[in-house]
Parts: sequence; structure tokens; C-alpha cells
Amino acid sequence: MPQLAGKTAIITGAGHKNGIGAAIALRLAQAGADVVVSDLCAPPPSDAPNPGAGQWQELQEVAALVAAQGVRALPLRADVTQASSVQAMVAETMQTFGRLDILVNNAGVVFGPAPVVQMQVDAWRKTFEVNATGVFLCCQAVLPAMLASGQGGRIVNMSSIAAIRPKPYLASYAASKAAVIALTQSLAQEVAAAGITVNAILPGDIDTGFKQWGLQLESALFGQSYETVRQRMIAQIPVGRIGRPQDVAHVVAFLCSDEAAFLTGQCYPVTGGRELTAVLLPAGD
Repeated sequence: MPQLAGKTAIITGAGHKNGIGAAIALRLAQAGADVVVSDLCAPPPSDAPNPGAGQWQELQEVAALVAAQGVRALPLRADVTQASSVQAMVAETMQTFGRLDILVNNAGVVFGPAPVVQMQVDAWRKTFEVNATGVFLCCQAVLPAMLASGQGGRIVNMSSIAAIRPKPYLASYAASKAAVIALTQSLAQEVAAAGITVNAILPGDIDTGFKQWGLQLESALFGQSYETVRQRMIAQIPVGRIGRPQDVAHVVAFLCSDEAAFLTGQCYPVTGGRELTAVLLPAGD
């Protein structure tokens, strides 16, 4: 198990107990890291996908699960689209723990999925604000502390398999996640000499509330049952099952460890081989 004792990590978008962010927080805590879990903790806009942003009570519950691993945990409200909010999150982390070694940019969303010809400009912009600008702002905010420490650091950015295998009606999401890859590879070159690595994870079909919402949307779009859509998805995954949040968390923990010190600017699909298969077109029930 990668050992992260004495390290401090920030994980954004960690406000759902069954989400990827919470799984990452728990896994890093099991490896010994103190963990800051953050989320927007505000009612989602009407056009945001269900389940929306994590709420304060659930974020506190995630922090309690982290603390139960014998490390320190700090839940913080943060809006990754606002530089002042992100900077406040980093400042409180430094004040509480005195160091910052790991950043996992997990917050992500998609607004108003639609064909490009019908997509609202505001939906496109808001998706990019969270998925791409949010990653940029968080990286920018943590780097001074990592650079000043002289001890390096680890940044893991959450992209998506959609960045390399886009689906219809999700152009804003796919494009924003492709931007995360480009940012990751550019930043990795800028900070490598300081011992800071920057890598990206490309999750595939992971069993979260967000994925369930996506399957419901696809079910309604194609007029098929939820189970038909779900089974078609699983049929395209060579390992024969949908992913679990823990599948992503294990890879993140490795990338945050000293064992991954020579890996930077890389993109790691966590998909069960999904990107290797042909696309199966929808068919009737």
C-alpha cells in the first residue's frame, strides 16, 4: 500500500459518500495522509445534473469516515470556479496542517446536455468553468505552497474517457475534459524540475450517482428501459462490469505515492478496457 503518512491532500468534489471524490479521500487516508475534502455545498442550479453538488452534511460525513482512519480531516466549502474561494481553501489548509503535498482535482459537472446546434452557450460556459477553469484555478492556488516547500508534490486531475471517446449531446463535457488533459501535460513540464508531478485520470463507466443520472438521460433519449441501456454499457466493458469508485481511488493513491515519482504528464484510463471496444449503437428493447 502506498504510504502517505505526514502528507496533506486536498480533494475537490468530495461531497457525495458514494462518489469518486469520497473514495479517493478514504483511500488516501488509509495510506496515512491528512485530508481536506471540499465541495460547493450549495443548492445546484436548475440545469445542473442530478445529483448536483455535494451538500454540507454529507461532506461532514465523508470527513468523519476519513478521520475514522486515524488521520486528520477537514471539510471545507469551496467553489472551484471562483479564485477567491479556491485561495481561501488553500489558505485554511495551510493554516490547519502547515503543509500541502497533494491536490486531486475531482470536481466535475455537465450542464444542459444537448446537440451542439441546440446547446445553450451558458451551459457550455458553465461546464467549462467547473471542469477546466476549476482545475486551472486549483492548480494555480496550490503551486506556491508546493514550490516553497522544496519537497515536491502530486497533482492528479480528473479527466474522463469522454475526452478521447466522446458521445453525442455531451460536446461541452467532452471538450472540457480534453482541456484537462492538455493542461495536465503542459503544467507537468513546467513543474517537473521542482519534483511536482501532474497526471490525469480518465474514468470510464463508474457506478456513481452521476453515472446513474447519465443512464437515465440516455434511457429517455432513446426510449429504452434503464436496464437495457445499463446492460448495453456493460457489454462494451471487456472486464464485464461497471467500475467502482474504489477502482479510481487505487490509481490515484499510487500516483500520489513515491512509487510514481518518475511518472508525469500521463493519462491513465480507468475503464475496464472500455476504450478498446467498438461502439454499440442503440437498438430497440
